[in-house]
Formats: sequence, C-alpha cells, structure tokens
Amino acid sequence: MYTNPSAARVLECIQESLEREILPELQSDKARVTLAMIQTMLTSVERRVPVEQQWMADECNRMNRTMQACAGALDGVDAAAAAAYRTLAAAHAAREPFPALPAFATLNETYRQQSDDFVEGLGLLNALVGEGVEAAAPLLQQARAYVQLRIERDMAGLFAMEGGMVGRG
Repeated sequence: MYTNPSAARVLECIQESLEREILPELQSDKARVTLAMIQTMLTSVERRVPVEQQWMADECNRMNRTMQACAGALDGVDAAAAAAYRTLAAAHAAREPFPALPAFATLNETYRQQSDDFVEGLGLLNALVGEGVEAAAPLLQQARAYVQLRIERDMAGLFAMEGGMVGRG
C-alpha cells in the first residue's frame, strides 16, 4: 500500500539514512562535525513543522495588534514617518485575527506581507524617535518586544537542542 509520509517522518528518514549510510563513510573530523550540524538542523525543523503555522498565525495577530496600537498612539503626530506608519497599519486594520490553524497559503502570504510591513514600520518608528517624537520611543520598545519573541522562538525551535548548540569550534 502506498502511503504519504508526514514532513516530520521524511526528515526522520533522512536523518536515519545520514546516520546509517553517510556517517560511516566520513573520514575527517570536519566532515563529521558538518554532518552533526546538518542532523541538528533537520531535528530542529522536524520539531518546528507541527507548530509552524500556529506560530505564524500568532505572530501575524501580534504584529497586527502592535501596529494598530502604534498607529493609534501616533494619531495626530504631524510627521511624514508617522503618516507612513499609519498607512502601513491601515492596510491590516480590517483583517480579522487568525484562528489557531488557518489555511497555510493564506497565512503564508499574509505573514510575508505583514512581516515586510512590520520591518518597514520599525524603521519609521526609529525615524520618529530620531525626530524627537515623544510617543515613538515606547512604541518602538513595544515593537521590539515582538522581535524578541521571534528571536526566542527561533532559538528554541530551530537552533537550540537538548545537548546544546552544535557548531564549529
């Protein structure tokens, strides 16, 4: 019977094959360390696959809430960067929050677009801080809190493993 294995199972099979077929053929320590790094990344991706969409949905919702709050706080600020920020946020204002598990294609496209706009918004908030707009500094900190969340998730889900980080050195 033909079956379609999950992405996690495919990654597991690749790792088994690397361990069984490739590792015994490797002669140099450098090649063995490189293989260990590859295996670590495959394990990380295997663990991330089941939660990737939920994280993306949560992050889209968080980015949108953050952008809407920043845009509201910048209401009445007469600066080009503030107007540009409000325009970016307005593009997402009517979007309903994502449920826990939205359609991947819709989520993926929204995540890409909202991420691009969020990053542009960070630059605009930074410009407003540079212009001395008092409301901008706490808004930039709020936006940076989201970025920190993403960094922590990347470290937990993609890079960090039980045995520590695998690397050259």
